[in-house]
Amino acid sequence: MRYFIQLMIAVCILISPAVAADGLYDIAIIGGRVIDPETGLDAVRNVGVSGNKIMIISKDKIKGKVVLEAAGLVVSPGFIDLHAHGQNTIAQTYQVRDGVTTALELEGGAYPITDKLKERVGTALIHYGYSSGHAEVRVGVKNGDMKRAFHEVPTEKELKEILAGVEEGLDEGGIGIGLPLDYFSRGVTEAELEGIFRLAAKRGVTIFVHIRMSDDASNPSGYEEMIRMTRKTGASLHMVHVVSTGLERVPLYLEMMEKARADGFDVTTELYPYTAGSTGINSGIFDHDWQKKFGVSYEAVEWPPTGERFTGKEMWDQYRADNPEGIVIIHAMTEQWVKQAMSHPGVMIASDGMPLDTLDQRAHPRGMGTFARVLGKYVREDGVISLPDAISRMSYLPAKRLESFTPDMKHKGRLQVGSDADITIFDPVNVIDRATFANPNQYSKGIIHVIVDGKIVVKDETLQDSVFPGKPITTKGR
Repeated sequence: MRYFIQLMIAVCILISPAVAADGLYDIAIIGGRVIDPETGLDAVRNVGVSGNKIMIISKDKIKGKVVLEAAGLVVSPGFIDLHAHGQNTIAQTYQVRDGVTTALELEGGAYPITDKLKERVGTALIHYGYSSGHAEVRVGVKNGDMKRAFHEVPTEKELKEILAGVEEGLDEGGIGIGLPLDYFSRGVTEAELEGIFRLAAKRGVTIFVHIRMSDDASNPSGYEEMIRMTRKTGASLHMVHVVSTGLERVPLYLEMMEKARADGFDVTTELYPYTAGSTGINSGIFDHDWQKKFGVSYEAVEWPPTGERFTGKEMWDQYRADNPEGIVIIHAMTEQWVKQAMSHPGVMIASDGMPLDTLDQRAHPRGMGTFARVLGKYVREDGVISLPDAISRMSYLPAKRLESFTPDMKHKGRLQVGSDADITIFDPVNVIDRATFANPNQYSKGIIHVIVDGKIVVKDETLQDSVFPGKPITTKGR
């Protein structure tokens, strides 16, 4: 039945009679290789957009008020990033040039969410949204005391307040629950964890979790804890960045995920295509024996403002004291682990892009080039996955991950008549990331046009002036 429905959708796309009233679509995309991950369509077609919807996909000639010639280019659903900490116009400038049309902060989330969404109205290049942020709720319950919030076990009264706050975030439209568990040291108890999982199960939403990493790089207890809690409560689980938290355990974690899925549990994961992670220099991740945890020494840690590496404990302690809000890059992964995760069916792509205050602020390049890097390096150069598979992992699968509780996502991640006009058009021969660790502030190459909500935000690899069509994504829909 599933394949019959997909076939009917594909037929409707080909013969759709949709025509603009004046014979012109707002945007006509001519002669591109159209790839739709859901139906499997992969053929040269013309695409007509009017308003914020795709109106026609056809072999026949169409006309548009604006015409985008796409011969030799791929016309794809806009990329959906489930894990983007850079939630402002500056970070979105890099994201949209990387083909992203929706970037969500689901690991950390936000609280209160309504205020966050209001702050960005009229300034967003792409769509945005947040999970209900357990971390921010916990900080609020601890009266803003970060140290206590991230390290102390809550009292019974505080635990009730934490769970009530997280549920309030869901009531405000939070896209699941953000649980950056590894940052809390051992302050989150079994009772608190079970309370969060049971809340997620009750509300039918997903938990986006940064698992607790063991001090022993070969110990899988962090993911075992999550799988055990999923089995106990029936909650939906998404583990963020499997490579940076899995390290040498990547194959084991993927095996554990598949076993849980085979038993009927809703468990997924994602990766970013780099061999280094990034976090705050004073984050809870460094509370224990982090060198043993990551299997690295001080020299593997980079200070982004200058690109220098740490030389030892004295420099490390000094920088932590002098730069309490500073960010570091940890070179702790291998290319083998990245390819193991990327070649595994269904593993999504997400950037984990870092916050940016200025366009020239040095940060991990994943926030600038994740999606073009997948297309250029891992599809074209290394052949780890196919082009249609990559597009699915960057658009359709993220949309499917959310759509059961986030109505807007039912119309994203597809290139079909009636889908939202979030479209990325790229050159498959030349697309590549330019951002590097040495020089991160560079836009991706080969992302030619990007359409968000029916508006052209990038045209001929150039950001258009004063075009801010991004809308909030919540579980309430629009």
